[in-house]
Amino acid sequence: MGGAVDRGDFYLSYHPADLSWAHWLSWVLERNGYTVFVQDWDLRPGENIVARKAQALDRCEFTLAVVTRAYLATPACRDDWTSAFLQDPDGRERLVCVQTEVCDLPRQMRVRGVIDLQDRAEEEARTVLLDHLDPGRRRPTARPGYPRAVDGGVEPPRFPAVAPRIFHVPPRNDHFTGRLHHLRGLHEHLQAVTVLQAAVHGLGGVGKSQIAIEYAHRYATSYDIVWWVAAEQPAVMQADISALAAALDIPLTGDERRQREALYAELRRRGRWLIIYDNAEHPDDVYPLPEGGRVLITSRNPNWANVATAVSLDVLTDEEASGFLDKRLSTGDTRDYGSPADIKELRQRLGNLPLALEQAAAFIQAAGINVRDYLGLLSTSPRDALSTSPPVGYARTVIDTWMLTLDKIEKTCPDAYGLLLFCAFLAPDQVPRRVLSRPGGHLPRRLGRVVTSPSRYFAAVSALRRYSMVKATPEEISLHRLVQWVVRQRAVRTGPHPSELVSDVVRWLLSVYPVSAGEPENAALAGTLLPHVLAVHDHVPGHRHHTPRRELAALLERTAVFLHASTRLKTAETLFDSALRFLGGTKPTDPQLLRTELAYGRLLQDVGRTDEAQHLFERVLTHSRKRNAGRAGLLAPALIDMGRLLQEEGRLREARERVTEALSLAPTARLPVELQAKAYGILGRIQQDLGEITDARRAYELALRLAVQAFGERDSRVALRRNNLAGALHLAGDVQEARHQLDTALAGLTHVYGSAHDRTVAVRVNLGAALQVLGEYGAARGQLDQALRICGGLELHEDPRIPMILTGLGVLSQDDGDLPQALRHHRAALKAGLKLYLPDHPRMVVLSSNAGAAMTREGSVAEASATLRAALGAATALYGEHHPRVAVVRSHWGMCLAAAGDTAEAWAQESLALEDSQRTYGDRHQRTATIQNSLGCIRWMQGRARESGELFSRALRIAVLTYGPDHPRTAVFRANRGLGTGDPKPGAGPEPVALFIPLHIHQQATTIDR
Repeated sequence: MGGAVDRGDFYLSYHPADLSWAHWLSWVLERNGYTVFVQDWDLRPGENIVARKAQALDRCEFTLAVVTRAYLATPACRDDWTSAFLQDPDGRERLVCVQTEVCDLPRQMRVRGVIDLQDRAEEEARTVLLDHLDPGRRRPTARPGYPRAVDGGVEPPRFPAVAPRIFHVPPRNDHFTGRLHHLRGLHEHLQAVTVLQAAVHGLGGVGKSQIAIEYAHRYATSYDIVWWVAAEQPAVMQADISALAAALDIPLTGDERRQREALYAELRRRGRWLIIYDNAEHPDDVYPLPEGGRVLITSRNPNWANVATAVSLDVLTDEEASGFLDKRLSTGDTRDYGSPADIKELRQRLGNLPLALEQAAAFIQAAGINVRDYLGLLSTSPRDALSTSPPVGYARTVIDTWMLTLDKIEKTCPDAYGLLLFCAFLAPDQVPRRVLSRPGGHLPRRLGRVVTSPSRYFAAVSALRRYSMVKATPEEISLHRLVQWVVRQRAVRTGPHPSELVSDVVRWLLSVYPVSAGEPENAALAGTLLPHVLAVHDHVPGHRHHTPRRELAALLERTAVFLHASTRLKTAETLFDSALRFLGGTKPTDPQLLRTELAYGRLLQDVGRTDEAQHLFERVLTHSRKRNAGRAGLLAPALIDMGRLLQEEGRLREARERVTEALSLAPTARLPVELQAKAYGILGRIQQDLGEITDARRAYELALRLAVQAFGERDSRVALRRNNLAGALHLAGDVQEARHQLDTALAGLTHVYGSAHDRTVAVRVNLGAALQVLGEYGAARGQLDQALRICGGLELHEDPRIPMILTGLGVLSQDDGDLPQALRHHRAALKAGLKLYLPDHPRMVVLSSNAGAAMTREGSVAEASATLRAALGAATALYGEHHPRVAVVRSHWGMCLAAAGDTAEAWAQESLALEDSQRTYGDRHQRTATIQNSLGCIRWMQGRARESGELFSRALRIAVLTYGPDHPRTAVFRANRGLGTGDPKPGAGPEPVALFIPLHIHQQATTIDR
């Protein structure tokens, strides 16, 4: 049929995966007098396929579509049936649909009616098909031509819904779960015209053989022959091939070559066969087979690119693993065997590896225990839990499978085995290939020679990939956690001993871990190495007596400092504790011990454990004052850290003494410039809290100059100095300049770290406060919301910055008139703060004062009274009677008293607050304007119109000068002045609005201040 297509009855449209249905349908139709155009039969090599198909579609009266999921999802098939549907102007219904599996039919198909052959036996399917075609206009209008001649000796196509007669595959696993995506993808690969062989590769125990068995049973009806060949050993493979020949009635001649030729000829004649080579090690081990069928290979070796389409098989997904355990243990109901949490822990401990999960399930059922019992055994005796006899359908246990592989790797490629041993004591994922080969890393001698030789390094990784023991990219190596465990167990038996390997890993990590993670590239490296430090930390308890204690303590301390700077405080605390334990027994004056205690003290202070932090700082100070060259370098840092702690505690004069002493050491102790910058920054904070705003600004400016000199403009520590300077500028009333400094700091941090980095949080919080003062509420909320999102994405649930962000959002919502939202933010801030600080902590004074102001304004006077009374008492005890911060809390307390009706005491408190604020800030400051407005409100409540009007006018004049004429706060003062010019009638008409002074913590905690 190489020329033009004669007029015919049916153009058969089908997906390549449904070729068996196409053959059967064509055979039945032509045997019953119809003519059928089938691409697989009627197209010849070299023909213009597109033109021939178009000609056939035009000349055939009907298009018969074999409807399956694959058919409906394929554009070329869709073109066939939609073309037939559209080319039906006379309503003769040119489209005939035959449905062979469950799928969602398009509406156009449903309205035409469908020939449903699902789940029918062959004779029933033939009858349904022909009966549907016989009546009405679907029967050919002319006498059908004589169908294509068929040799009577040719066997007709097997009905696709019946399993092939020649079928030799291991029994199906009744517990097989999931892998639907892989099964369907594999079938599409094997049914495609261009793919003759597919190779499923992956780690031993990942389920390669099981998926091949499931595929063979599930899709058996697509083939006439399905045969399983065990390919791991040549003799067994030859025996299985010979058995196939016997099943095909090929005589055994004793001549292997002639028998193979006869087998190939028979397979070529029959077509539609599937041969499965299970556990083939290398492409050369697989017998080449003729065209006409398909080959499926399972292998640990991923290198099949030139032989077969490679299909990588990984462990089960979390959902698949949970589903498997549910089905395997209790037919969908795990209540008798364990809770969902137990099931989750089990699959996580076993890394979702199918063979390990099957072993665990078999053990649980055989022993009559539950999942929790098995988890206990897995913790105390993992070898017993994983070394029982192999489950039904498996040749070996997971341990035996991998032990054999490890024996082979050590024998054939010692370099690869040495690399695997080392990686077994790191984290399972993302072992950095380039860091391993970095010069200067202290690796064991032999491994060092391997990774510094590109050819040996590549060969070692290639060998491990060939056995699927690792996955590798140009950047990293990953291996399954159970593989690591088996490698460590083997090392106990064959050496080198795990204690020696743990020591090797510790020394290497210490040699490559950055001393300071302040720079972005160092921070990135520290983040890459972090999971490996945590892994070796977990391995140490079993090898405590053989581990290099000082090196390990130094590594843990360095990592904890990085975690502290990254605000992962819980993990940092764990590592600091461990580091100090490993330094136990050293002299109290040991410099490494003192350095670790000092760093740990900074962390404890940041999480609110100030008593413990002070104890450590005092210890370091005591031992550092002794004239010893090894400890002299710790005295100034300890003084500065103690000064910061005392400042946070409100012990300002003591704090100034410590920092001043540290600065006095600069000429003789040769203090680094960055340490001087830090000292001046903390001195500025002390002076700011003392109300010495001008001196604080000078100290901050000097700290900024020194930081720029030491680090350059773009460094995060320079951004910190700008942030702190902006706080002093804000308090001094120069909010525009504060905003400029904060914009510059944020731009620098964003340029280096990105806009969503943790180091931008403090600047965003303070920029939000400045923007609020400038009346840009939307922009202010944007900065605070972004800061909260960044903190919310971190490991830490009790981040010391979160209460400050929440109180900032509360103040902003209050100024914007959304009091319910303001109170929600303030109460959340108080709750978060009390998890970190005692009620009389300076930061709790800030949170309580801001919250009390919102409560007063919202009308919750009793709650506000209790909150503000406690805050005023704590602030007075911390700072003294006349401190400017105490003046703010006092002002809030005064308005609370006024709301409660005690206007006389309210006037006294507000008057004292005004006097103390003027002493610090002068007569033309924003705080002065706010307190003048509060006094005006009190006089208005007392019915003293003239005095209230004068006070509102003073507040308005100051606001116009400091906020600007169009600021929202200025508008409030202007409206109040308008009310103050008439007769005050409290409760009858509009009333003046009292505003409150928000308190902020402008300085960044030590997480950046290094």
